[in-house]
Formats: sequence, structure tokens, C-alpha cells
Amino acid sequence: MYQGKIPLINDKFDFAIFMQILKKSLWVSIVLILLSFFAAFLYLRYTQPLYSTQTIIQINENDRTTRLLNIEDVYQNDDISKVIELLRSKEFLKRAFSNLPLQVSYFSEGTFLSTELYKRSPFKVEWKTLNPSIFNTPIYIDFTDDKNGIITTYVKKEGYDQKIELNQWTAIQGGEIKVSILNIDDIESQQEYYKSNRYYFIINNPQTLVDLHLQTLQVALQNRSAQTIQITYSGYNPEKAADIVNTIAEEYLKYDVESKKESAESILAFIEERLKLVYQNLDETEKQLHEFKKENKLNLDKYPINGSPFPIFTAKISEFEDELINIEFELVTLQRISTQVNVDNELNIYELIALLSGTKSEAILVSVLNNLQQLISEKEQLLNDVTPNNLKIKQLDKQISNQKNLLIDFINSTVQRLESRKNDYKTKIAEYEERLFSDRNFDELEYSKLDRLYTINEGFYHKLIEKKAEYLISQAGYVSQNTILEKANVPAHPISPLSKKTYPVFLLMGLFLGGGFILVRYLLYDEITSINTIQNYTNAPILGTVPVYKKDIPVSQLLVNRHPNSLFSEAFRTIRSNLQFISHGAETKIITVSSTISGEGKTFVAINLAGILAISGKKVVILDLDLRKPRIHLGFNTSNNKGISTLLIGKHKLDECIEKSDLPNFDYITAGPVPPNPAELAAGKQMEILLVELEERYDIIIIDTPPVGIVTDALANLQRANYPIYVMKANVSKRHFIDNINNLIHVKNMDNLSVILNGVDVNQRRYGNYGYGYGYGYGYGYYAEDEETTIGRRLTEKLQKLKK
Repeated sequence: MYQGKIPLINDKFDFAIFMQILKKSLWVSIVLILLSFFAAFLYLRYTQPLYSTQTIIQINENDRTTRLLNIEDVYQNDDISKVIELLRSKEFLKRAFSNLPLQVSYFSEGTFLSTELYKRSPFKVEWKTLNPSIFNTPIYIDFTDDKNGIITTYVKKEGYDQKIELNQWTAIQGGEIKVSILNIDDIESQQEYYKSNRYYFIINNPQTLVDLHLQTLQVALQNRSAQTIQITYSGYNPEKAADIVNTIAEEYLKYDVESKKESAESILAFIEERLKLVYQNLDETEKQLHEFKKENKLNLDKYPINGSPFPIFTAKISEFEDELINIEFELVTLQRISTQVNVDNELNIYELIALLSGTKSEAILVSVLNNLQQLISEKEQLLNDVTPNNLKIKQLDKQISNQKNLLIDFINSTVQRLESRKNDYKTKIAEYEERLFSDRNFDELEYSKLDRLYTINEGFYHKLIEKKAEYLISQAGYVSQNTILEKANVPAHPISPLSKKTYPVFLLMGLFLGGGFILVRYLLYDEITSINTIQNYTNAPILGTVPVYKKDIPVSQLLVNRHPNSLFSEAFRTIRSNLQFISHGAETKIITVSSTISGEGKTFVAINLAGILAISGKKVVILDLDLRKPRIHLGFNTSNNKGISTLLIGKHKLDECIEKSDLPNFDYITAGPVPPNPAELAAGKQMEILLVELEERYDIIIIDTPPVGIVTDALANLQRANYPIYVMKANVSKRHFIDNINNLIHVKNMDNLSVILNGVDVNQRRYGNYGYGYGYGYGYGYYAEDEETTIGRRLTEKLQKLKK
């Protein structure tokens, strides 16, 4: 016994239904595919073409002068990640874009698309301070002649016209603009041949200009081993795209030379500052030395060694003073590095490394600075993908802070050590000076002190001069080795849209929509197409199927007598045989025919079933009990003035209402006038009396009831019938109509209810099982008596099992 719910969508694949839907929906799929091709054509025709171009630069640091003279390289910077970030930075792009005509964009507006006239505009617009509201807003211009024009601005879709004089400054919205004609022939040509096209221009906001182009600019590492960077730009104007990437590459070469020379200039400025101080001290000391010598009339020629009266002491003191000079130089350098680390957040590591050249702490400090630079570069590279609040960034910040603290601690400890050494040397110098004092040669001793001071300043001065010479030579010899390996060419073909890709994509979309349409129709297909569908959801026996009659059906709807040897008549013979084999033993058989809704062919089936029974010799009468919507009288082309309704109220007698058909043994009673209470009449006691009287006259009584799915009139007659028959129509009846059958069987206890499937298209049998009968796969045709006996026996066995 089937007790499951009938699904809202098809949960099983039925090839026959699928082929049927496919045949019906094929034209829709073809239309969708054609529409997809048309949509692809429109997309290609009216989509702004997008162009892309690229340039490749190679980063290569190679200072030949530095290597040749073995001078410390102050420019070395092989961190390509920093170069990529520089090329992406807004400040650098502002510098690059300032060399291009990007402040004002010029356009020619067509019917569907606008064309940017980059470097091809027949007019030029200059502007002074403007109201920010006018930035990034299209301003249309119409040239009345070569001296005058009209500009149109739109505010909230309302246009405002303003006359202007060409080549003159004109006030406009809190600022001024000047429009100059560059090519009057192009303007006149457009006005003559393309009257519907208009010129307009957009004054780009300087604050958002970089952001506008940064969206389609890509700077990426191409090959780390080769140190190459690829700069790509996509835009709607090919010439503009090529100019942007080429200008960025060329500007970087200039910026590279400038920025790296600035590093040397910073060091040179520091050396120059120290030179001035040392020179002043040296000059003062020299003057004091000459004045002292002159005043005391010292003759130093008698001292052959170093011109000093105390050659041993003075030589030792000079040695200590040379050490003091080196210590002083190193202290100044370390203090400068410490200051920059504490104050400057954007450290120039390579400049700091250059400052350490020649110092004793160089090796250790350079190692620490390189580690610091590596952490800074890692952080900058990671910021391309994450925000500053990311956990990894915070971890790197902590490591950078720790590295800086380590650097400062080392510098402080080194400074303390150097200060201690400095004090030691000063102490030793003081000791030697005391020994000199003990000899009481005060004049010579004072002269020696001045001479030593002069020698210290002179040595310090010479050391600074030497460093200055080194950096000047390095600066003069620096030439940027960064190379533009591939310049961007003006692209001849767009990257989008491409017809080779667009048509296949739209074709796939059309196929997808067409296939989706068929799939949705199949899933939502709720019509009964074969007895298999009925048998999947109910246990009611199938009496048979009635093929669709493709010719014009006559008014009487009685067809079995016209073509007795046809497939159609044979179908009703099979139904008649099946009825004979499920006899309940009653002498007179009441057959009630109903359906779910109108249009399923219950009256048609009832008339032809009555006809085939009459042909077999049975005396048959058909009653039109569809009192609300009578149909029998139309089938026999007779009046409906009297019938069931008048019989049940006693207005007419039975003999007055019985009508004879053209077929022997076939009588009928029409419904009569529509009563106000059809349900009460059909279920009343008079109906039972009428049936008893008819049972005495006829072998078979066929009752054509109203649809049981619409009204309840048919329920009483279905329950009193020996053979209640439920008619469904292929491709008309819905799948959930089977719920009514199950309800009658299981709730109303109508175990003898059977089903006839009407309107089956036999031409579709090749796609599935559309045979009739009790589901054993036999088809239409002529059957011998023993075959009909076998069919009836199987049907009887099935009914007996259901009753048990």
C-alpha cells in the first residue's frame, strides 16, 4: 500500500517525460542561444575597450668608482621590495604624473560611448582655483565660432549654460578657466559630420588623481634573480596607458640618481660642518703658537727632533693625541647614529653604514644595522597584504624596536668605553706634562702644549679632508645602472572585450539558461503522462488507457461504433474485458465515472464505455448526474428540459426522461435543469429509488458524476457503485491529483476504485511505457480470448489482494 507523500518536484528520472519536455522546450532553448549571441554582439559593440601595456625595469647597483678606489659604498641598496613600494607610493606617483597632461581629461561623446581625446583634443583648458564641487564633473562645451563658446554644467541632472570667450579667463563656480582652440578644423569637421557628438572635459581633482590611476596600476616583481620589476597599467586610452608606465619608469631612474646623491650630500654636509669648526680651532691655535714664539723669542733650531726641547716626552704625547683624534671622530659618528635612531622613524640604514666607515665599531654595528634593515623590509613587504593592526606586523614592530634598543645599548656602551679611553689618554698626557714641568722649562713647555694642540687639530682636519675627498669622488662617479629593459608600446588591440572569448562565454550562458529552463520545467513538471506515474504513487488498479483521438470529435462524442476495428475501440474493449473479470457477482452493475477537475474526459469515457458495452449486447443506460454542469445532452444533441433533476423532485416520470441513442441497447437520461440543491438531490433517497427502478430495466447503469476534486456531489454515487472509475488525462491531470485517489481508497474505504488514463499519445510509446492495462507492458492491438482472460485474471487477483 502506497502511503508516501507525492513530491512537489520530480524525484525520479523519466526519460519519456524528459524527451517530451525537451521537444516542447527546444524552441525556447534555441531562442535563448540566439539571444545570447545577440547579447554578445551588443556587449562587444557598446562596451568600452580596455587596453593594457607594461614596461620592465631592472634594478642594478654598480658604482665603479667606489670599487676602483676601494671607497665605502654609500649608495648600495639591493632591496628590491623597497623599490616596488616606492613605485606604488602616492608621493612618487604625484611626481611622475606631474609630467603628464592628466590634470584635464578631454572627451568626445558618441551615441553610446565616449572617446577620450588624450593628446588629440582640438582645444585646451586651463584653470585656476576652483570650487571642489566642479572637480571630476563633466563640463560640456559647444563652439559657436572661433572666438566664443558655451559651456554646460549639470547639477542634479539640470543643465546650466554659460557663454565664454575663447582664449580669455572666465569666472566659473568660484574659480576661473580659459579655453583655447588648438585645431579649429577638427572642431568644424565634427560639427559638420557628427552633429550629435559633443565635446566635454573633466577637471580632475589633484587630491584624487593618483587614487584614480592607482586602481588600475600594478607594480610587481617579475624575477628576483634578475632583479626585474614589471609595471602594468590598464585604461581605456592606449596612448595614455603607454605614457603612464613609461613616465613612471623614466622618473624612477631620475629619482634614483637624485635620492642616492642626497645621501652623499648629507654626509658631505656633516663633514663640511665639522671642517669649519676644526679649521677655526686650527687657525686660532696657529696664531697663538706664532705669537707665543714671537713674544718669548724661542729658538727651536737647537732641537733637532721635532723642533721640541723635549723630544721623548713630546713624541709620546703626540702619539696619545693621535689616539684622542680617532676617539673623538668615532664618538661624533656614534652620537650622530644614536640621535638618528632615537629621533628618525624612517631610517636611512645605508647612510648610517657609510658614516661608520673607518671606525673600529664598524663590523659589529653594520651587522646590527643589516638585521634592522631586513626587518624593516619584511614589514614593508607584508604591509602590501595586511593592515598595520595585523598580528605579524605587531610582532615585526616589536622585533624592530628590540633591534633598535640593542643598537642604542651597544652605542652607549661603546661611547662609555671610548670616553674611558679618552680620559686615560688625557691622564697619561697630563703625567708627561708634569714631568716636563719638573724640568722648569716653562716657556718650552708652554710652546710644546700649543704645538701639540695645533698638531691635534691639524690631524683631525686632514682626516676630515680625506673623508670629504672620498665621498666627493664617489658622488661624482655614481651613475645609476637601473635599466629600462622593455619600454611600453601603444597597444593595438584591447584586452577586453575579446570576441574570441566573449562569444563562447555568452554561448555557454545561453546553453546554461536553455538547459536550466528545461531542467526547471522537468523538475516542476506536475502532469501525469503514463500509467507508470500513477502506479508510482497509488495502489489503485489500472483498468486501461484510452489513446488520444487526433481527428475531430463529433458532437455526440460516441466513437466506438464508427471505427470498431480501430486502436481507440480496442482500448475500450480491453477496459470492458477488465470490468467483466472483476465482477462482484451482482446481476446489474452500477458504474460511476468521476475525475478531479473538468476537462479530463470523464463524460467522453463514460459515453464510449457505455457504447462498447452496448455493442457487446448489454442493455446500458447512462445518467448525467453532473447537475451543475450537464454535458450528456450536448453529446447527443438533445434538449435538457427534463432529466435527473426533474425526476428526483417528482416533476417527470422515468419513461418521460429516458432517451434512445442511435446505438441499440444504449439509452441515456440527461441532467435536466440546474437545481439550486444538486448535492442534496444526488445523495437523497429519491436517487436510490431511481437506481432500483433502473436496475430492473438495464444490465449496466453508468453514472457521469461531477468532478470529485471540485464538489462533493459525486462521493455518494461513487460509494454506492459496484465499479467506481476515476478518470485521469495524460498531460492534463496533475500528479497531486493522485492524492484524491489515495484518499478515496484509504479514507473513504473504496477498495474497488479503479483508474482509466485518458488521452495517451501512442506515438510517444517509443520513449517509455505508454501501454495500457494493468501495468504488464502490453500494448494496443487485437487480443485473442485467452489473452483477455489472462489479463482479467491478473486484475482480479490484484483486487482480491487489496481487499485482504
